[in-house]
Amino acid sequence: MLKKPKFVELLLYELKKRGYDCSHEDGEIKVSKNGFPVTDILGSTEYRVYKNTPDDDERRNVVSIHESLSEAYKLYENGKPLYSQPQYHVLCEYGNYVMAARLMELGGMEFVTWQQDAEKTRVDAGHYFTDYEAVMEDFAVRCGLVNRYKMFNETELKLIHQGLVHLGADYPHLTAEQMTNVGKLIEKVEMMVPEIQERSLYEAHDLIPEDGLEM
Repeated sequence: MLKKPKFVELLLYELKKRGYDCSHEDGEIKVSKNGFPVTDILGSTEYRVYKNTPDDDERRNVVSIHESLSEAYKLYENGKPLYSQPQYHVLCEYGNYVMAARLMELGGMEFVTWQQDAEKTRVDAGHYFTDYEAVMEDFAVRCGLVNRYKMFNETELKLIHQGLVHLGADYPHLTAEQMTNVGKLIEKVEMMVPEIQERSLYEAHDLIPEDGLEM
């Protein structure tokens, strides 16, 4: 059973922002999309699975949203207020960098990474996010836990996707194994940048004009 009213409020906000229809009844959150049930969130790690759900990826996406927000909110609850910005709670610190979050008045959570001075009395150069996964990546890069030159941004990933699509189409003499590997790479990029699949779907239904690129 989902017992924390504020967390339920945040989760409902985040699910609706992602295009899901949901309601809170008897301690459960019922999630649907386009008139079809996706899953019911029963507790911290408990879900009701519907056999007739048309797209199991949607259920996995809801589970990912729930688990990610649950982790972020737990860190926020247990985090101390930031010395110079008490409306933010500290989620993580490493070296001269800090990752923090606050509850926004209009709903949802805002996350930020800051550089702090050696005495830890002031922060500056803030990077702001509304997505927990994104702020974790930014924090890992800023404080040096991850080498920024080993990561690709969305624009670079779209270009890589475009090149992979053309590779499969323009080189018919690739072996079956090579084609399979190219296909796996394309799927991986599409999972990392959902906008690619969304745009292709809109173009296929003539909802937006084709841009001439194979994203």
